[in-house]
Amino acid sequence: MKGKAICAGIALLTILVCVPRVQAQRMTYPPEEFAGRRQALCDEIGNQDLIMMVGKTMTQPGVRFRQDNDFFYLTGVEDLNAILAIDAANCEASLFLPAQTEREASRDGWNLLYQEGAAAAHGLASIHPLTYLQEYFSRKRNATTQTLYVRLAETTEVDQSRGDTAIFIARRMANPWGSYPSEDAWRVEKLRSTFPYYELKDISPHVDMLRMIKSPREIETLEGNGWVSAEAHRRAIEVTRVGGWEYEIEAEATYVMLKHGAEGAGYPAIVGSGPNSNAWHYNKSSRQLQDGDIIVMDYGASMGYLTIDITRTWPANGKFTELQERAYRCVLEAEKAIIAAMKPGVTRQETREIAAAIYEKWGFENQYPGGAGHFVGMSVHDVGDYSLPLQAGMVIAVEPIIDIPEEELHVRIEDTVLITETGHVVLSSHVPKEVEEILALVGKRAKDGGTER
Repeated sequence: MKGKAICAGIALLTILVCVPRVQAQRMTYPPEEFAGRRQALCDEIGNQDLIMMVGKTMTQPGVRFRQDNDFFYLTGVEDLNAILAIDAANCEASLFLPAQTEREASRDGWNLLYQEGAAAAHGLASIHPLTYLQEYFSRKRNATTQTLYVRLAETTEVDQSRGDTAIFIARRMANPWGSYPSEDAWRVEKLRSTFPYYELKDISPHVDMLRMIKSPREIETLEGNGWVSAEAHRRAIEVTRVGGWEYEIEAEATYVMLKHGAEGAGYPAIVGSGPNSNAWHYNKSSRQLQDGDIIVMDYGASMGYLTIDITRTWPANGKFTELQERAYRCVLEAEKAIIAAMKPGVTRQETREIAAAIYEKWGFENQYPGGAGHFVGMSVHDVGDYSLPLQAGMVIAVEPIIDIPEEELHVRIEDTVLITETGHVVLSSHVPKEVEEILALVGKRAKDGGTER
């Protein structure tokens, strides 16, 4: 695989992830980070080819705007209705933005088209009005057969992989009143009719391979997020009390994330107590905690457009029942064994076999032992090639599960793990998971006489 600029410095990762998180500061990237990604992408495709990437065209109702993942990965630009064009011959990148009225700018601010020196500041060759885009591609045409690389696959969202997006679109289209094409699908047909002389190819596999291996700056960002998301779990466990509410636990974790510089949640908080714990993606946070409940919280922040995935399980009253503790110790042993095996060259199947043997030993062989699981990155279920053995720079979630609905029991312990040249680093290690440690945290602030921050 090419893209050495993206992969350089992996040997330094174990140094980067040992720095404690002490400042509440938003994570940012220098222009060189995006220029390096674009160059690595250009190195992957033909030098007569062109690349086009489109940013978000509408804001998401009710939440802070988040740019299209692929577009942000290559530009760092968060302007609405932005389009990136790259001429692979010299990897010259041009940005196209809509003209704005003063009224539009008074609401959203002026986009980069109106900011002096913006192109140089973002490592771009030029910034043009969006109306020039069609002429730009017409001028780039030459006598040979040219390829225009665009996204033919589904988009990713902060909480959805390309596969997740495809499934949700398919479910929408099953409704005869919701069967309009996706924005990406419509855009491809528009390009084919507008530029019939270009052969369209999918840029997604090339972008995915780059996104799969994290750069040193991305690792630094993930390390900070790992600490923040873990601290959010610690504080949530500490405010737990019988008679409290699931939404109080979610609120405490969210407060910690935002206070420490998160842009927002990496995915809707899963805080399930009692029977709600058995709904794997439950996110209503509406139930009052009862004595004897098990609580499962799966939650992580988005910082610098990178997510962290953490789950912890604990009893509302600070005491496990015999079955709860046995299931917890089984999952914990499996998770630790999976992580211990993770290093370059190891396959996911090897880690699944390790976990399955532990589940069988504890008498839970019909449950979900997992293994080295999904990739984590710009999406919590991130892009990447799952058939590959582990490689330095991959970031992977590990989440063995025991789920017994008839007992209102669900135990899940999940950490986000970075693969290094020599092994691995657990990015979410700041929150404990040993039985005695986690029980000592339950309701700690209430026991200490207050809930003040």
